[in-house]
Amino acid sequence: MATVQIERVTMRRDETLILDDVSLDVGDGELLVILGASGAGKTALLRVVAGLDEADEGRILIGGADVTKVATSNREIAMVFQENALYPFMDVRRNIKFPLEIRKTPAEEADARVAAETRVLEIEHLLSRRPDQLSAGHQQLVQAARALVRVPAVFLMDEPLSRLDAHLRVLMRRELRLLQQGYGVTTLYVTNDPEEAMAMADRLAVVEAGSVVQVGSPLDVYRRPASMHVASLVGNPPMTFVPGRVVADTPGFWIEVGPIRVRAWDPGLSRAASAVEVGLRPEEVVLDPAGPIGTVTQSQYLGSWALSSVEVAPGVELPMRTEAPFGLGDEVGVRIVGAHVFSRADGAALGHIEGAVS
Repeated sequence: MATVQIERVTMRRDETLILDDVSLDVGDGELLVILGASGAGKTALLRVVAGLDEADEGRILIGGADVTKVATSNREIAMVFQENALYPFMDVRRNIKFPLEIRKTPAEEADARVAAETRVLEIEHLLSRRPDQLSAGHQQLVQAARALVRVPAVFLMDEPLSRLDAHLRVLMRRELRLLQQGYGVTTLYVTNDPEEAMAMADRLAVVEAGSVVQVGSPLDVYRRPASMHVASLVGNPPMTFVPGRVVADTPGFWIEVGPIRVRAWDPGLSRAASAVEVGLRPEEVVLDPAGPIGTVTQSQYLGSWALSSVEVAPGVELPMRTEAPFGLGDEVGVRIVGAHVFSRADGAALGHIEGAVS
């Protein structure tokens, strides 16, 4: 297969900066998920890699070769789009076979490739149907087959599951991940769904306002987000932010959240102003009969667990994960066992606390 190197890519449209000095390396056979909110520049970056749009500055290398000025058809890439991009007047067989016909692949070889791809994707029974006779999920599988039949060096996927309902999305992301792993094809996958990103990625690249703001494994980005923006994107439910204070206490620090004090030793906290934003995930707040008492203001039962909000001081509500929901107004003791400290000035991460001691 191939590596992909994106080197200092900048793209403007009129007076708008779409991509701002973006650099990324994608390893051979890796699935890199590009995660960001709508308008962050995710699709623009994918289109530059594909050669569908031209950057103002920077280079794209595939397999070590500079393809910045190479036509899309000669880049050995295949792309699956968010929208249904199948030809409505062709049946499934012809849709999948069409890229091979354009390349004048011998008919016998083309038929064999189509048969192989449809067998792997379990869509052989759909070959005679037209796109308007397919479900949204099957349309995406046909798009994937049409892309893979070319045996591309790089696979590009632009929010391919966004049109599917929640249940089908879970099934399809598993199928696409198994497909990618089975072929070992280098893949860039764009999504704005944090759960999808975490489930599929070898590595995540989080994009904000046309810039890559953090790259790492899903676990690293989840545990040590580089900013409040990243923390709010990664994880479901998103991180909760509450006002807090950092108090130096050599050799470490105290983090104060309402009546709760948490011991911390992260040296990055030496850069903190007294007033900070403290980020908490539901699993980082636990029941503790000996801890400060809070009042349950909200409790949602989500099937295997419940998400509650516990007010420990006016305007300070902590998220908490429990096995069963509480009643509104219940009073419970709580303890913080992990936290993330961010600057109020720019939202940058100052420290991450695991296994906290109160």
